[in-house]
Amino acid sequence: MKTSYLIAIVLLVAASPAAAQTYRFEAETGALTGVTTASSGGTTYVTGFDNDSDKVTINAGSVPNGLYELWVRYQSPYGWKGYTVQVDGERGDGGFDSSGSQFKLDRAGVFDLNAGAANSIQLQKNWGYYNVDYFELRPATVPQVLPVAPTLSDPLATNRTKYLMNYLTSLYGSKTLAAQEGNVGSNVPFPSSTYLSASGGIVPAVRGSDLIEYSPSRVERYDQRNGETERMINWAKQTGGIPSLMWHWNAPTDLIDGPQGSGQEWWSGFYTRATTFDVKSALENPGSADYDLLIRDIDTIGNELRKYQDAGIPVLWRPLHEAQGSGGGTWFWWGAKGSEPFVELWRLMYDRLENVDGIHNLIWVYTSTPANEDFKAWYPGDDVVDIVGTDVYTDKTSSMSGQWLDLLDQYNGKKMISLAETGTLPDPNLFDQRGIHWSWFMPWQVDGPDLGVTYNYSPAQIKNVLNHDDVVTLNELPTTPWSNAAAPNGDLNGDGRVDGADFLAWQKQQGRLGDNTADINGDGQVNALDLAILRQLLAQGAAANPVPEPAAYGLALLAFGLLLHRSKRVARPEVRRRAW
Repeated sequence: MKTSYLIAIVLLVAASPAAAQTYRFEAETGALTGVTTASSGGTTYVTGFDNDSDKVTINAGSVPNGLYELWVRYQSPYGWKGYTVQVDGERGDGGFDSSGSQFKLDRAGVFDLNAGAANSIQLQKNWGYYNVDYFELRPATVPQVLPVAPTLSDPLATNRTKYLMNYLTSLYGSKTLAAQEGNVGSNVPFPSSTYLSASGGIVPAVRGSDLIEYSPSRVERYDQRNGETERMINWAKQTGGIPSLMWHWNAPTDLIDGPQGSGQEWWSGFYTRATTFDVKSALENPGSADYDLLIRDIDTIGNELRKYQDAGIPVLWRPLHEAQGSGGGTWFWWGAKGSEPFVELWRLMYDRLENVDGIHNLIWVYTSTPANEDFKAWYPGDDVVDIVGTDVYTDKTSSMSGQWLDLLDQYNGKKMISLAETGTLPDPNLFDQRGIHWSWFMPWQVDGPDLGVTYNYSPAQIKNVLNHDDVVTLNELPTTPWSNAAAPNGDLNGDGRVDGADFLAWQKQQGRLGDNTADINGDGQVNALDLAILRQLLAQGAAANPVPEPAAYGLALLAFGLLLHRSKRVARPEVRRRAW
């Protein structure tokens, strides 16, 4: 390979001497490794990004220190392609949208040119073929993260689901929740002893799990559910932590069931490569066998989600993730036929779980891939999405600002944005500096050489992240209403007050069994004992507005309940007012 070195030409563009300057570097003036120059239509550009080591390097030493947006003018005639960029010591990944014969601009992210650094810009082939015309460094303005209303897409969402949404929106833009994917299907502590040793005992606030083993086409071959649902519910109740669930949905049928090592084994049936199931055809033919299997699978997962609802636990629900794949929706079968069938499947699942299965404890998290072209076409709609997440796997030094800004441009003030899955820990020291405020960040693996947090980061690095003022861990969560430690609470309708409206909520729920908001004393049933506690809370000054007198039937229940209360010598609960 041939390497040539040319002197970089810097163009300073400014409206006036006092104005902020933009610095442009023509790509062909850089150090070229494995690439060459070409010209067309009066434009000279760098081409020939064929091998992984092919790159162009610019000396930007003349640029003053500061925070800059890096923009790249490129041409990508053969579809979406990937690149790796490095500015000084920070390395990250991005993608060029298809541009046909035209040149377009792509924002690679925000970078800090520091004092004493070489101030170099390097773009290296990641995958695909493209041409690069020039680089621009534009002075960056830290974006303002606008507040998001806590309104959920589900009008029948449970009070505890509303509580969680209110809590998340109250933190958004200032604090980020630490999360961690657990070892799914394994009866091991969360997080692992290795993680706890490295973190100094600090536990993430959000625990991630996967309903992969509940896919019927897996259960019928080899049942490995191993009580994952019950384990997650127990953890949430014991700790008050927040559960997050995804679903690597094994295709309902038509698994290739290839030999070991082929990548087409039945347990790989969520991958497009391991199934011939046609989601587009299934959706186009309601009542067909394949359509019925879609419904069967959704209802099966609905049964698991109902267990969380019955336990009074809300869930960050992230189904059908990474549907866009690598630009063509080729990773998983639910995205293999393009954006339209995917959106239809999402909306079918949403409708089925809420309106047929009666699941109302979900906060719906959609996974977007903003670096891919036409990413807006994959969005299922504001009415069926509560939070937008993105999955980022990149270099440890990356701030992930390019992905953040792409999503912020689209959803700022409309939806919260989370780092729903990541192969690296984000650097919270950059959150304020670059205006990056994920709702939460979820590393994919706990341990192991591939993407494991404890393998790839030192204990000091892990502690620096978890102990940062802008990061919320389990011990910093408020006492959530689904926690075993939650005190009795009379705010039954979740409006932040204990008043007459809460009596009406009790009246509607009286006689119910299981986990209900009106079961104030937690004995598994809504009865006169709970009404007695509600009146006690009011009498002790929990709220100024009195509970309306119950009807004669209610008074009879109350009298019976109080007698029962005395005869069993039930201890009065400690009265503490909490709004949830």
